[in-house]
Amino acid sequence: MKVKYIVFFIIFTMSSSTSFANMKMTSEQNDRAIELYKETRCLVCQSQTIYDSNSELATDLKLFIQEEIISGKSDDEIKTQLINNYGEWILMTPALSKANYILWFGPVIFLVFGIILMYKYIIRKNK
Repeated sequence: MKVKYIVFFIIFTMSSSTSFANMKMTSEQNDRAIELYKETRCLVCQSQTIYDSNSELATDLKLFIQEEIISGKSDDEIKTQLINNYGEWILMTPALSKANYILWFGPVIFLVFGIILMYKYIIRKNK
């Protein structure tokens, strides 16, 4: 009989761990968590952030972020951990690195190239 109560207590404690993590967060920590949710891509939905997603994986990632914030890690440390676990694709905004230069500067290069072509076309047409 006592074993049933012990098992029930363990299951209840494990199932309510999410609510306990929420209770420990201050409003500043909660704001940090929400910002990190908005910067993290849902691996199931792919086009949504975990802030907008209700998938199980998004919920797990939210809980992971909450636990890391409560443990005192900075936003950069949390992002680094997420990148190490899931790859850089998990971030909604790619980091500025050599591998991503085309993502950051490609639109500007194409815009300048287009302006130069338009300028040459207009000058040719006017002659």
